[in-house]
Amino acid sequence: MRTVWVSFDTMGRECLEAAAGAGAEVVGIVTLPGPIHPNRSGQCSFDEVAARLGARLIETQDVNADETVAAVGALEPDLIFVVGWSQLVREPFIALAREGVFGMHPTLLPRHRGRAPIPWAILSGLARTGVTLFEIVDASADSGAIVGQVVVEIDPDETATTLYEKITRAHVDLLREYVPRLLARTAPRIPQDGRRASAWPKRTPADGIIDWETRAPYLYDWVRAQTRPYPGAFTWLGDEKVIVWKARPVALEAPAPAGTIVAERAEGPVVACGEGGLLLEEVETAGTLAVGARLG
Repeated sequence: MRTVWVSFDTMGRECLEAAAGAGAEVVGIVTLPGPIHPNRSGQCSFDEVAARLGARLIETQDVNADETVAAVGALEPDLIFVVGWSQLVREPFIALAREGVFGMHPTLLPRHRGRAPIPWAILSGLARTGVTLFEIVDASADSGAIVGQVVVEIDPDETATTLYEKITRAHVDLLREYVPRLLARTAPRIPQDGRRASAWPKRTPADGIIDWETRAPYLYDWVRAQTRPYPGAFTWLGDEKVIVWKARPVALEAPAPAGTIVAERAEGPVVACGEGGLLLEEVETAGTLAVGARLG
C-alpha cells in the first residue's frame, strides 16, 4: 500500500524505518522545514531516508494547510501514519488515506491521553506504561480505535532518557507486528472505552522550575522526568540559570533553609530541600555553585 509518513523526530524516523522494513511502500514523508530547532526535543532530518526510500519530502509547519493536503493528496496514499507530530490532523487530511490514518501514543490508551507522556509517567509514579497504535478518524486527541498495544515497565530509577529509549523500541516492535496486518487488512479495530479515559496536560520548558521547598525524593523524580531529551529541570543562581540533568536524594547533617547549598561532595553540591537534601550530580551553568549560595 502507498504510505505517507508524518513526523519530525528521531522516534518517528526509527518507526518509519521499521514500517518500511515491514513492507510499507513509503511514497511520501511530511516533516518540518529545517534547520533543526535547538529547543524542539528530538527534531531530526528526514532528507537521507526520503532519498533512500525514493519518497517525496514535503516540508510544512502546518499539516492541515491547503497546500500540504494537496501535496499529500497528489501521492494517492492508501495509509498515512502520524508518529511524532505535535499538531492534530483534521478531516480534509484524514480523508486522503483510502485505508486509514494511524497514530501512535506512548501510553496504554484510553488512559493518559494528551501531552508529555514520558515526563508525566515518571512524575505520576507509574510502575508501567506502554505504547498504543490506534486509528485517527477525527481531530480529537488519541481517541480512535486501538489496533495494538505493548506494555513497557518503568524501573524505580528510570529517567526520561532511558524511558524514551524503551518507548522507542516498543514503537518499533509494535509496527513490525502490525504493519503487515494493516497491509493485509487483517488488523483489529478495538473501540476505546471513553469512561476509562484520562488525560495529561501540555508541559512547557518553564514548567521544569525546581521548588526547593519540595521533599528531596520528589525532586529526584522531578529531575529524572525532565532530563534529556527534554529541556531539563532548572533553578536560578542569582541571574544565572542552572539546569539539573542528574541528581539524587541524600540525608542532611543539619537542617538548612531550602535552596541553600550546604556541602560540596566529589559528585557535586548538596542542596537543602523542604525535607532532606538533593545531590546535584550533573548540572549546566555558567556560575559557580559554592557552599552557602542560595538557589531558587
